[in-house]
Amino acid sequence: MAFLDGAPPERLCKPMVDHFTARGGEVKMDARVRDIVLNDDGSVKHFRLTNGEIVEGDLYMSAVPAPLLLFPPPSYVSMMPYISLRTRGPVDILKLLVPDQWKPMPYFSQLNELEGVPVINIHIWFDRKLTTVDHLLFSRSPLLSVYADMSTTCKEYADNDKSMLELVFAPAKEWIGRSDEDIIAATMKELERLFPTEIRADQSLAKIRKSKVVKTPLSVYESRSGREAFRPSQRSPIRNFYMAGDFTKQKYLASMEGAIFSGKLAAEKIVDDFNMKGKGAPFSASSSRSPELVAASGLLAMAALGAGAAGFGLM
Repeated sequence: MAFLDGAPPERLCKPMVDHFTARGGEVKMDARVRDIVLNDDGSVKHFRLTNGEIVEGDLYMSAVPAPLLLFPPPSYVSMMPYISLRTRGPVDILKLLVPDQWKPMPYFSQLNELEGVPVINIHIWFDRKLTTVDHLLFSRSPLLSVYADMSTTCKEYADNDKSMLELVFAPAKEWIGRSDEDIIAATMKELERLFPTEIRADQSLAKIRKSKVVKTPLSVYESRSGREAFRPSQRSPIRNFYMAGDFTKQKYLASMEGAIFSGKLAAEKIVDDFNMKGKGAPFSASSSRSPELVAASGLLAMAALGAGAAGFGLM
């Protein structure tokens, strides 16, 4: 099983940014979209940022990594006190950004059928090396869906003497509002059941050196029966607007792999639509616009890099 040899921002995102900027692109950080301004025909005219800046591109793509929900289902109302700006899913972002003119379209309205669910990630550093866990494992536990000993599987956390378990605590709807202490206690009870020779809930065996609980109240969409029909194509009915994300139509369920694959599919559709396979150049080589990629609330504005090419990236 392959893991990144460090934190994703440095080992995954930065190389992509470097690749893009080396070819004339620009990545704007901390640039939040206030609204999507439309042309008379309903296509995207530009993005308006919260600082008043206008961002124009030939193409625009949403790369929000979860289901687009224009209106949150009632079940989320009780979770709202726990939702911070940093942990909001697209259910909150897109409902504010999707223009009213688009909302009645079947392509966008069907997304109300995709409901995001809360997920909790847990990191536990133990005082000893656990010998039972040496791989990424799916769990038979009703609370812990998948886990790995990062001291064995990830170079950044490599340690021959002490383990660091990273676990996905899901389904988490009943736990998202609980304290970190309650969540860690429940996790230890499950780990005792899974690894009775090495872990006890009372820490009489392996002891916790430190722990971290990361809550995402609105995360991946719920893969329940019938939801596949509502996953949208990467090509929207808006001529210059595309979507990527693990919720879009691709062969995987909600996952990092699905998110990346959706980006590839979105790029292919852009190439096909704008005849960039030697069949013609959609953009003018004399265009005065600077090439840029804007990462703002998960939305990417795509601008011309020159005749026959478009800036593309994932953040």
